[in-house]
Amino acid sequence: MSASTQLPDLPPVQDRIVIIGSGIVGSCLASILSTRLAASSSSRKVILVDRDIHSLPGSTGHAPGFVGQYNSLPVLTELAKRSVKHYLGIEGGFQQVGGLEVGTGLEGRCEDAKKVGLEAKLLDKQQVLDLAPGFVRPDTLANDGPAGLFFPLDGTANAKAISHNQQSVAKANGAILLNADVTTITPTSTSTSSHPRYVLETTLGQIETSTLVLCTGIWASQLLPSFRETVVSVSHPYSYSIEHASRSKTPFIRWPASHVYARDHGTADGLGSYNHDPIKVSSEEIASSKSAYGRWEDSFDQVLRDGYDLLPDDKAATFQLKEGGQAHRFNGIFSVTPDGLPLVGQDGNGLYAGVGVWVTHAAGSAGLLADMILGEGTAGDEELRKALDPRRFDGLEPQQLEKRALGKYNDIYNKEG
Repeated sequence: MSASTQLPDLPPVQDRIVIIGSGIVGSCLASILSTRLAASSSSRKVILVDRDIHSLPGSTGHAPGFVGQYNSLPVLTELAKRSVKHYLGIEGGFQQVGGLEVGTGLEGRCEDAKKVGLEAKLLDKQQVLDLAPGFVRPDTLANDGPAGLFFPLDGTANAKAISHNQQSVAKANGAILLNADVTTITPTSTSTSSHPRYVLETTLGQIETSTLVLCTGIWASQLLPSFRETVVSVSHPYSYSIEHASRSKTPFIRWPASHVYARDHGTADGLGSYNHDPIKVSSEEIASSKSAYGRWEDSFDQVLRDGYDLLPDDKAATFQLKEGGQAHRFNGIFSVTPDGLPLVGQDGNGLYAGVGVWVTHAAGSAGLLADMILGEGTAGDEELRKALDPRRFDGLEPQQLEKRALGKYNDIYNKEG
């Protein structure tokens, strides 16, 4: 979309649904909402606002795209299943290559996944090596009994492609896409509980709306300070190997006990690690940042080297050597919450949030938000809405909330409840 220096003509205030943030959550929400509104010939219009809609400067832009549907928290499993269903309808959006977890003691996890309707099967050592050739060291696998767990319906999402597709769908349905930086949000003097009004100060001018949705990721607390302790930004190391010839599809791979994961990106491999103490990124640093890429932490060098030790030597070497120096690596900032669940729902009259959401759960979260905004949905979603309520932490001690959120960084499987 070409840049503009002024606001276009907008529909009446009461007909505006303004979404701030064009990452995968905001873009999916814009697509779902605009599709339903167009089908019902509604006068309401979606307005999607971001500082750079196409380039995706937030976490969506660097997301590795792993989509594992089973989680010990049922809410996340349900959101992931809904997300995969949505992604499968987007060309180039999702590759159902499967997800492989390497290690022992996975029998209970396998049975639990089957109980919620997901395909899962235990693999022996040779089956693991056959499924992910070149990614797993044979000497790290158990010789007897299960050595891995495979989820054939899991896969990898292209978060950028999904976002761009959903933006195109929204625009075709009459949504207005605006490149503008939002600096503040304030209720108007005439705002009431029954007739809420919010004013957005943007680099294109003021936008007033009666329905506002924040899908702002790591910048959530910059616009709503109430998110400061419940949406905590953290540093995370990820790296790419040197380029290679495109190969057949390989499942994404996780080593749960080591907090390491890897995947084939097509013409390069990727590896990331949670095997380090959580590093909070301050609100001041987030406020001054124009992207979700943070400064490199020196300690991450050893964190990644430990991760490479899980790979065969020749594979590990492709991450450590490159013409001119190190293979590409970066600090990808994202958000964690005190209970490992995203904040999805109504945060005030006419005010909604979809933050702390991973790619794995983005489309499912967007669909749930659309139901709330349009007053739709089923009785079966009541528990989901309650579990994801952005106000569920109200009244709790702020420092404890932040501590709990940082603790969730290492607990990616929610093993600690």
